[in-house]
Amino acid sequence: MFKCCSVKKYPNDIKEVTLASNMALNEIVAVARYGAKVHFSKEYIERVNKYRGFVEAFAENNERVYGITTGLGDNVKIMIDREKRKDINRNHLRAHATSVGEPATKESVRAMMIVMLSHMGNGHAAVSLNTLTQMKDMLNNGITPYVPKNGSVGYLTLEAHISLVMLGEGKAYVEGILVDGDEALKLKGMKPIEADIKEGLSLVSGTTSVTAFGALALYDAIIYAKTADIAGAMSLEVLKGTMMAFDERIMKARPHVDQYNTASNVRSILEGSEIIKKYEGYRVQDALSLRCIPQLHGAAKKVINDALVTMEIELNSSVDNPLIFEEDGKGISLSGCNADGSYVGISMDSLNIAVTNLGKMAERRTHRMVNSHVSELPPFLIADPGFNNGFMMVQYTAAGLVGQMRLKSHPATVDNNITCANQEDYLSMGYNASLQAYENMSHLKNILAIEIFHSVQAGDFYEEISSKGVEKIRSLVRKEVPFITEDCNMNPYIEHISSLIEEGTIVRTFEEEVGSLLF
Repeated sequence: MFKCCSVKKYPNDIKEVTLASNMALNEIVAVARYGAKVHFSKEYIERVNKYRGFVEAFAENNERVYGITTGLGDNVKIMIDREKRKDINRNHLRAHATSVGEPATKESVRAMMIVMLSHMGNGHAAVSLNTLTQMKDMLNNGITPYVPKNGSVGYLTLEAHISLVMLGEGKAYVEGILVDGDEALKLKGMKPIEADIKEGLSLVSGTTSVTAFGALALYDAIIYAKTADIAGAMSLEVLKGTMMAFDERIMKARPHVDQYNTASNVRSILEGSEIIKKYEGYRVQDALSLRCIPQLHGAAKKVINDALVTMEIELNSSVDNPLIFEEDGKGISLSGCNADGSYVGISMDSLNIAVTNLGKMAERRTHRMVNSHVSELPPFLIADPGFNNGFMMVQYTAAGLVGQMRLKSHPATVDNNITCANQEDYLSMGYNASLQAYENMSHLKNILAIEIFHSVQAGDFYEEISSKGVEKIRSLVRKEVPFITEDCNMNPYIEHISSLIEEGTIVRTFEEEVGSLLF
């Protein structure tokens, strides 16, 4: 039913996304992070216009329908006069633009916008094509609303800041400069629109922010989990580890597919390594941070894959309330709560635990490389440790980052509060889970960068060469990161390797040389 969202085409290779009926994870990232242009298919346009016609009929006939002819939230009992319906939708957006604090990143705001277009493009929200076109044109013209990122219980507030810019209100970035909403539109030859009936409600409802932040986090988690296999294998090698723990027979004795695939990845990553061959049988058994790579990485990947199934469905769902359907050629409005963010929120809570474990294990492998008592390498990976700190403090940074990840791994969705005069007496808090996941990915990326930084340095203390794939990674890193012979500012090197990980360059370089890693 849904187009596969696995990373088969990298987002930075996608230049255009045409919305039809199935949005893929890599397309979200292509638009949000790399500026891919958005288009509407004929199918999309026809579907939107059809359901919008039903809403206009409700309004024309003055039928009692929540959010269309009635007030919103606790004001559901109040019928709204025809001439005031546009005003109430505009005011609804103004009243909901209450998130506070530092702004969300440009890519996360753009992700929210493309998610809104996907959700509302299913038609059941019955938002007008004019409004969706305004949002599409903002994306394509590089107009990014200013959206404070704090203060959401799962929906409503962040989305309102985006919507106000379409009306020529709020603030937005244009070419990196923050201007008023009307000026942002004017700079790109666009004009403000009005929020029509139901649109004030639809634009802020749903699982927009939960899904958008979660989608970015999930895409990164896929890339970083593959990177963790590469980093872990490189650490195993320079620590003279044994391949026994990755034996296929052991994996088949406990047939979790993700564990099996991880062990297979490590074997393929290190295939042909002269270091592994030389030290075969050197150790009877390795420490758990090496020996348990298939088990821990595999468990994390299972969570990621489970979240991927949830995300595929959520990206292509209708999440407004009420939803409009067709019955006997006429429209019918049904009130429910597809706007609840529990599916993605709980997935993101689980994802946070999974990726924190990946970071935890990577940091432990990193520590083993700087600890000469177990590594049999020069202390702190520096030839003159008495005069230099070497990689001592870089490992400290990894330890600190793991601590931050742990703090963000407490489940957010177990929280609750009461809003809207007790009309909303349960809240998913899914946004907080997705925000934590999004922020945790930056920490994991840096932890893995530090591990790779260490393993590349450690590899230069060997005369033997590594496998074809690892040597390709080492050459990639060494283009900008030298062998460290004395203390220096290492931040630029960590940041460089982090950028290689974030762009998928580490994984892509390996897979182009050796073949696709299993996931």
